[in-house]
Amino acid sequence: EDIRELILRCVDNMIRIMSRNLRSGWKIFFSILTLSASDPVEKISTLGLAILQRLLDQHLDQLFGVGCVDDEAGINSDDVDMKQNTFSVNQKRFRNARAEDFVDLCRASISYVQTKESGNPLPIGLSMRALCHIACYADLIVDRKVLPPVSGAQSKDPDAFGYTYGNLSENEALEMVLWRPLFDGLAACICSTAPSQSGGVGCLVQRGSVMTTRAILLRHGKQFSSTQWNVILSNVLIPAIQKAAKSDKSHIIDITSDSPIASSLDFLSNPQPLPPHPDDEGLLKFSHMAQSEESGPTRPLGKSELLVEASFADLRHGGTGNLSRAHGLAKKDIETKINSEQPFPDSWIATTASIALGLLTDIFGEILIGYPDAHNTLWPIISGQIQRWSVGYPVKSTFNKPLSFSSVGVYNYNLDLENSWLPCEALVRIGCNELFRATKVILDYMNISDLNSKVKWSKIICSTIADSLAENLLLERRLYSGLVEDKLSALGLNGSENEKEIPPKKVTTAFGEGLIVNERIDEYLHSEVEQSIVRVAVVELDFGGKLFSPSLIFDTGNNSFQEGRVDDKNLNNSESKSFEHGYLEKYLPSLKVTCIASYCLQLNLHGIVNQIVKHCGKNEVVSLLNALEDSRELSQKASNDEDLAHAFQEAMFIEWGDGVEEVEAALASLGRMNHQESGKNGLFFLSQEAVSNNTIVSLLASLYCDTSSIVTWDCENFAESKLLERMMDVLHKFLVSEEKESSRMDPNVWRHCHENSGMIAVYCTSFANVIVSILKTFLSFRSEQFEKHKGKIFPILCELIRVQSDEIRKYVKEIFIKQVGPSIGLDD
Repeated sequence: EDIRELILRCVDNMIRIMSRNLRSGWKIFFSILTLSASDPVEKISTLGLAILQRLLDQHLDQLFGVGCVDDEAGINSDDVDMKQNTFSVNQKRFRNARAEDFVDLCRASISYVQTKESGNPLPIGLSMRALCHIACYADLIVDRKVLPPVSGAQSKDPDAFGYTYGNLSENEALEMVLWRPLFDGLAACICSTAPSQSGGVGCLVQRGSVMTTRAILLRHGKQFSSTQWNVILSNVLIPAIQKAAKSDKSHIIDITSDSPIASSLDFLSNPQPLPPHPDDEGLLKFSHMAQSEESGPTRPLGKSELLVEASFADLRHGGTGNLSRAHGLAKKDIETKINSEQPFPDSWIATTASIALGLLTDIFGEILIGYPDAHNTLWPIISGQIQRWSVGYPVKSTFNKPLSFSSVGVYNYNLDLENSWLPCEALVRIGCNELFRATKVILDYMNISDLNSKVKWSKIICSTIADSLAENLLLERRLYSGLVEDKLSALGLNGSENEKEIPPKKVTTAFGEGLIVNERIDEYLHSEVEQSIVRVAVVELDFGGKLFSPSLIFDTGNNSFQEGRVDDKNLNNSESKSFEHGYLEKYLPSLKVTCIASYCLQLNLHGIVNQIVKHCGKNEVVSLLNALEDSRELSQKASNDEDLAHAFQEAMFIEWGDGVEEVEAALASLGRMNHQESGKNGLFFLSQEAVSNNTIVSLLASLYCDTSSIVTWDCENFAESKLLERMMDVLHKFLVSEEKESSRMDPNVWRHCHENSGMIAVYCTSFANVIVSILKTFLSFRSEQFEKHKGKIFPILCELIRVQSDEIRKYVKEIFIKQVGPSIGLDD
């Protein structure tokens, strides 16, 4: 240890005294400093990074500064504009040597960021300081204080000189020789598996790496060509983000919300706000404070380095991401920093995923959207990764392949293709939110674009969302079918066609009083020659549950019926539990997540669909409408499927526990609703059906009512019949449900129906928001449109007067005043 420390101090002294005369000697110094990063003694690593920091603060001009001359080569670093064919052999050697020294310097700093778990972890502070170095190096490249080599670019050997990215022109490849060690190093840090937790805040190094990448790309991204951006995104940034998401083994991957509306993942981090302008007053104050500190650099901070320093100050003190106020946070004592403990501090998904995916949107909106070919080359790359988290990849095989547990908590198909991966709910919610954040960025850009650009981007957005939803629905449908089919197949059931109603009969069961309402005959196939025919009594229990009790079993061996009533022991035996968990765990997690994805996609689309379709062609609108209709039909079928409801209830009872008391207490906590209304399949699929209808109404209303649409096809005639049919269907079902259920519901449900709609699986409460949207659509009808359809609308309005929702009655009153009154001559 003493000898290693002595070597480092000798290196430090030599740099201090002889930095102006060092030429090829820099390489060995950087190698020594790189080795010190992996030293098992913390003091050695700290000293090594301190030497690098002093080199940057005090000797940078001697290493790469403008005006630095190599006498033998006869070249001055001011000669940045010399063309390659004008360099002599010595000048090329000098230029290439400078570039090689810079690459070694970058690797030395990056070595202080721990990327793998180790028995001798580096202090987090060293890693964060090394990340600041990387931003400094990026500023040096952009400021032309270090120049790319003039020859020798290659993409095969990472240890040889000139290592760069492939598929680039010669000049682009030479430029990326300097950038590749930075980007590759940051990519490895983003997906680091080393724990980096401090003060209840986790993944500091991983988040810091994303913030550093973000600062560099947002400040200097315009330096890169479209081809270079293609390489950065495809080869570096997106693979790192995806690898980090797949590597997360924390418990967050197992969390599934009780309904799409009521998320259990509110603790997920949010995307960061865009950074302020480099000349922002708050940032300049922060820079002045950083330089005035005793240990601060004497040189001015570069643009991206300043952004990184401010971001880290904000992160340390639990700020909001507003870097204009970072100077205020920097003044705080360490004891006064905000306590921001997280539920899953070691989870990359919980702490970093939103920032990482948000980086793609920020890059696209701030830089790439203005590139001439962005819609063909760059948008598909970015939207592809966002879609990957939103809906996974489409399943291209048949549904008869077994499922295996994914590394992120959801089952996926055993396909050889990478695109069989399915995200967990946390990634789905992040991806869906980011897809529409990116969409809003494009819509803002369209506001300042010409008509051709508006039409082009509208079609792209519409197709992207339609394809995302359609692909997710394909998987959701297959999971739904697979769950029901596997359930029946495992039970040996061929169906219940022989079900018949019988006069109700009062019975007492282990779960309380109830009525036998019908009986059915089921067949259990044990082998090709052996089977059991079971007469099943269907019992509706007083508390709302439904019990299926085998009463007589026909033994094919004895050719007679035997008593087969299931007792409590049979209900609780381990073999039964093992069976229940089999098909439930196989399908339910994925089915719930795909339902949540469908819900989130449509919920976000609902608020902006009118802005999207106003410039779209008929083909794109039809494609989007078909996807929405497919979602509506699938969710309507699923919410009414008793086999699916039974599967969800089995999972719910397993979650609640085995005892009757626990079940009754859980049901009582849901109010006076019966098992179907509180069953989780209704919570999921009624929510999806409601948002599908709501979005369809909004889309068709935009085409039918919006006179500002700039389209070349008859959108009003296209939408008219479809809109009326959809609205009338929802209104009639709502009235039937409200009349049937309202007397049994707590009146407070209607007062707070926006919050409660996702917790009670009843049509009228789930669709309350849809009814409000429909009534708003009636208000937006032009006078001639309302006059044309008032024969259908007026009777419905009269029936809506009696509903319990104050909000619905308020809109009914407004329609009578603004639409019905003028149509009967009461303009005043």
